[in-house]
Amino acid sequence: MKEQSMDSLWNALKDHATTSYLYTPKHLNSPRKGFNASSCDIQLDYTHQHVSSETMELLFDLADSCHLRERFKALMRGDNVNLSENKPALHTALRASSDKPIMVNGHNIMLDVLAARDKMQGIVEQIRSKCWLGFSGKPVTDIVNIGIGGSDLGPRFAISALADFASAHLGYHFISDADPISFESAVEHLHPETTLFIISSKSFTTQETLYNAKKAMDWIGEVPHRDKHFIAVTARPKLAAQLGITTVLPIWDWVGGRYSFCSAINLITAIAIGYEKFSQMLAGANAMDQHVLESDFSTNLPVLLALLGIWNNNFLSIHNLLILTYTKRLEKFVPYIQQLDMESNGKSIDNHGKTVNHATGPIVWGGPGNQAQHSYYQLLCQGTHKVTADFISLNAHQGQIINAMCDAKISVLTTGVQAQNNTHSLILGNVPLNHLRISDYSPSTVGALIALYEHKVFAQSVIWGINPFDQPGIDSAKRNRKEHKEKLPL
Repeated sequence: MKEQSMDSLWNALKDHATTSYLYTPKHLNSPRKGFNASSCDIQLDYTHQHVSSETMELLFDLADSCHLRERFKALMRGDNVNLSENKPALHTALRASSDKPIMVNGHNIMLDVLAARDKMQGIVEQIRSKCWLGFSGKPVTDIVNIGIGGSDLGPRFAISALADFASAHLGYHFISDADPISFESAVEHLHPETTLFIISSKSFTTQETLYNAKKAMDWIGEVPHRDKHFIAVTARPKLAAQLGITTVLPIWDWVGGRYSFCSAINLITAIAIGYEKFSQMLAGANAMDQHVLESDFSTNLPVLLALLGIWNNNFLSIHNLLILTYTKRLEKFVPYIQQLDMESNGKSIDNHGKTVNHATGPIVWGGPGNQAQHSYYQLLCQGTHKVTADFISLNAHQGQIINAMCDAKISVLTTGVQAQNNTHSLILGNVPLNHLRISDYSPSTVGALIALYEHKVFAQSVIWGINPFDQPGIDSAKRNRKEHKEKLPL
């Protein structure tokens, strides 16, 4: 095929969008075939999207015109893809195998990654074998993660998703915000002599985290071996040392907080499920990394999700992405993806410093799908706002009522309900959606699921021409607070 420019393909997709109504379930005479793909124990069914084979070919050509495959390679080999900050974004290195060096400024960072893994493993094994002792000589029984944003949402999701694998003799707790009741509620039933705090902050200047770290230190008190009750995960070990924390695990400037799921930021999960299963989670994420690099776009899960999102957002003007999970183990998945997607691609300035002339990241929302039936499902059926959706269900629940409810909701939202006796019962349907079926919620599958959405977000940023690895809106708010000297009582 003759190479086409991005502008010409964009215009062709605009023209093509005028006939998208032909590809809705209502207008199809027979079930759509071929709009499925699978990898890493995740199956994607996009037969309910308003696309045809011609639509997909145009979208694949659009991705090629943006050199998407080359951009994935650049991401994973350590090029400075974070353009505004002139540095790499190497979250994929956190789960990479050890046999291939990744160079940053002439240094093989895999040596640092492997050393951090080894240190994590040692900590995990000591705590799980009851050899990590507090100030009174008793083993640790409760782990409290203090962090916010990427230092909280990923570990919080992982602990929930992998609860079936977690050690039963340990308790897992989270403190994220500066509301005083958050700390008091978390430690209400804990004992200082058997509690370990993980202080997670890449910069070690996050005010909410330092506020709670100080409260934790006051709660432990001035006791011998106080340092055995604190572990820091940070890129600024000297700042951690100033608080008297002697056990420090690294994170690096080339990893963004919201992309740190596979790093020591997730130490609480490694402690919970054991280092072997934590390694399986890394392997699952790495398998998705290889899938996105090697697979044809027509079977490439992250690319398909990204392109379908581009189609809905930019050509069908649907700027809401609803994510509904039909398994309790994924109930904390949506808050994690909200940050990943909206903080990354909520941008209106492109890589050249110009205002974009097209929609970028959608509003991401949702949660457990079963509860939606009793809260906002009416709006989805008959409301006036356009929405697209990702439904996520578990194959292991096949034959259970939870999956039957998922299938029923998909049917109503896509094909609608005919009016009977009065128009009030009319539901138009035609909601474009994906159905993601995961085989299980094993550590490997959870890792792959996280990497799937990471790569989807990156692929969309490439097509939109924006940087998904900075956060100037958040940084400006932090600077403004500092300039006005609004200090918390640290």
